[in-house]
Amino acid sequence: MQSQPDRQHHLTAPISESDIANLRAGDIVYLSGPVFTARDGVYRHMLVENNEPPIDLRALTNVSFQSSPAGGEVALGEYAVLSLQATAGFRYAQYMPDLMGRFGVKMVVGKAGMSEEVYSDVFRKHGAVCLTTMGYGLGAIYGKAVKRVIDVHWVEELGISEALWTMELDELGPLLVEGDAHGNSYFAQANARINERLDDLYEGLKPPVYRRLGEEQRPGRELF
Repeated sequence: MQSQPDRQHHLTAPISESDIANLRAGDIVYLSGPVFTARDGVYRHMLVENNEPPIDLRALTNVSFQSSPAGGEVALGEYAVLSLQATAGFRYAQYMPDLMGRFGVKMVVGKAGMSEEVYSDVFRKHGAVCLTTMGYGLGAIYGKAVKRVIDVHWVEELGISEALWTMELDELGPLLVEGDAHGNSYFAQANARINERLDDLYEGLKPPVYRRLGEEQRPGRELF
């Protein structure tokens, strides 16, 4: 898919290699198609305890969403999602090599991203990207993009919130490309620019009259 002039992409899962290669840190993505959720419970159950998923994840999609959907069973075997918000992705960096190597995941959607080292060492090796949701309080808006819940697995083993959900999305977004397949981190690039001017923020400021014990006041120690 060709990039839009404003670097927005409307992608459909499974994501192609050309789509992945075209994404750059800082781009905006609107995502459609099937995805599966995975967070603490699924990662441990599937990658640490080596329980095979009850479905062929590779055949379904190559996009994984780090989320505990706010939804439930509305009829026997039928589920609905009202709100969809990601959880902090940095907690799951240790699972990324197995997730990508064993299940062919090429796109991970989470919150706030991971370290630049993880992108350089793991995501670049597997040709994968990391997307982050935008800000807080958008769960209900993202939830509207859930076209349907395909199925929910491992409910008895993990509970409804930690279960493996499979969903079909319709234009979920906006999502920010935080880490691209070239090993670049949007947040790391932005923080580097902020840190270049950090001393200017302190220029002319007087020391605080009161401060907490151990509170740091040196700009060089407060780098983003």
